[in-house]
Amino acid sequence: MKLKEAREAANFTQESLVNEIQTYMDCSLRHYQNIEYGKKIPRMPLGLLICKLCKVDPTEIDEWKISGNPW
Repeated sequence: MKLKEAREAANFTQESLVNEIQTYMDCSLRHYQNIEYGKKIPRMPLGLLICKLCKVDPTEIDEWKISGNPW
């Protein structure tokens, strides 16, 4: 599942999700957009928070999956 799909399924816009994230930690709209577009991978606390807010398992986010054999 794409992060954008998870966000939209949870009825968030990019702006509303960032506003919700900011109640817990610092995150700019631009930083979130870079994460959603696959340009950046979030640190673990932010990634887990995004998943919690969007009600999705972190292992289901396509942009965060490891491609190929990690070993």
